[in-house]
This record gives sequence, C-alpha cells and structure tokens, in this order.
Amino acid sequence: MSFELSPAEREAMDRDGFVVRERVYTPDEAAQIAQECEDLAREITAAAHGSKHVVGSYMFERQDELELYVKWEPDHPDVLQGLEPFAHLSPTLRDRGLDARLVDPMKSFVGQDDIVLFTEKLNLKRAKQGGKYILHQDYPYWIRQNPHAGQVATAMIFLDESNRENGCLDVAPGSHREGVQKMREIDGFGDREMDTDRFDHGRLVHVEVPAGSVVYFGSLLVHRSLPNRSDKDRRALLYSYQPAGLPHAVELARAGRIEAANWLKKQNAAARS
Repeated sequence: MSFELSPAEREAMDRDGFVVRERVYTPDEAAQIAQECEDLAREITAAAHGSKHVVGSYMFERQDELELYVKWEPDHPDVLQGLEPFAHLSPTLRDRGLDARLVDPMKSFVGQDDIVLFTEKLNLKRAKQGGKYILHQDYPYWIRQNPHAGQVATAMIFLDESNRENGCLDVAPGSHREGVQKMREIDGFGDREMDTDRFDHGRLVHVEVPAGSVVYFGSLLVHRSLPNRSDKDRRALLYSYQPAGLPHAVELARAGRIEAANWLKKQNAAARS
C-alpha cells in the first residue's frame, strides 16, 4: 500500500510548505511509541554527565560516547527537553523511521524516491515545565553540517494530543518559498536563530491535532511551539530525511571530530618543531 501524497496534498506542500495527516497512528500505536521514547529517555538521563551549556536559546549536554546531544529545559535544567540524534541507540525507534507512512510522503518533500534518514529528534515538552521552541527554520542549523540541507524534510509524529494549551506546533504557511529569513546578528550558535522581531507573527497558524497525527514539512518552513501550560506532556518524535547516499548526522559528526583531532595534532607538531 502506498502512502504517497495525494494531488491535493502536493498542492498544499507547494503552497503552504507543510501537510497534516490526522490519526496516521492508532492510539495504541502512539502509546507504544511514546513508551519506547520514554525508555530511551530514561536510559540517557541515567548516563547524564551534568555538564550543561546554554547556547543560543537552548541548553545542551553533549554525550560523545553515545554520539548525541541531550537538550535540557533552560528554565528547569533538571528537566529533559529532548534528544538528537538517537536512531543509532535504539533499533526499535530506528525502524519506526522506516515506516512507509512516514517515508512515502517524504519522497515528495525531498524530491526523489530513494531517501534515507539524516537525523532524529525526540521532543518531550513536559507538563507545566516544557518550554518554547523559538521561531526558526531548520535549514540554518543544518547547512553548515549538511550541504544538502535544502532537500532535508521532516515528519513530526505527535504522540499526544497537541493543542494551544500544551504548546502545539505553529507554522507560517508559504514561508518555505522565501528562502532563509533574517538572522540575529550575534556570534556562535545563536547566529543561526531568526531575528523574530523582523517576522510577522500574525502569519502563524496553530496545528492542533489528535495523538498519532503527523505533520510533514521542509527545512525552510518557519515554525515554533510555545510552552506547555497544561498538566499533561506534549511529546513528539521527528524523523528528518535526505537523498539516499548522503551521510547520517552521526557520521558527519564523527568526520568532524576526526578532522578537528587531526588539525590539533598538526598544530601540536608544529609547536614542537
């Protein structure tokens, strides 16, 4: 059975930059996936080092031995915000990303039939403590690592009901056709953040969907989510796809560390000579 986009959905993709499918997964499936995510989150939290760094609007902890970034809530540093990437740590969740209900629609967004995973994210957004994800595009964060970032697209699975109270996804229809938005004029990781004062927030629409729904979108779509004010978690699982034959984010990170190590060796050797 094919789950590729219908003609009407292709029109929405071209016009709006995103497609919404409600109840792609049954409530039981969504609950099972949520439990798999919680199991992984618990394992990663147990291995946390406690070395957390605020970079831009986020708080990160890098776990080199596990080859992933752990995100913590800046306003609640002991509350886990998310993980990225993680498929190499969980065969079960890796295989979830190969589901035709995700892969088939993504072919249209990536622009070819043969696609593979680029990275994966788990967003937890805990009850009362889950903070905002700032207005942003994915492209600026990925382009320095992946020259094909313009072809990367994401399928976002909502594991819980998503609404305005618990911090649903907000998107700006049509923003994917405007290129890279104006960025903040600061140094470091923060310079990949949008200058939100120069964007019309009135363009944003709320994507309120039941558990098991999926939103598909490309790397240039402007989007955000506000804090979770409710007494229930708003968890989401994101799989990002790219053309086949390109390296996964884990492989790119390994190559970057090797390059940095080789550079440091050369500098040390030059200093000794």
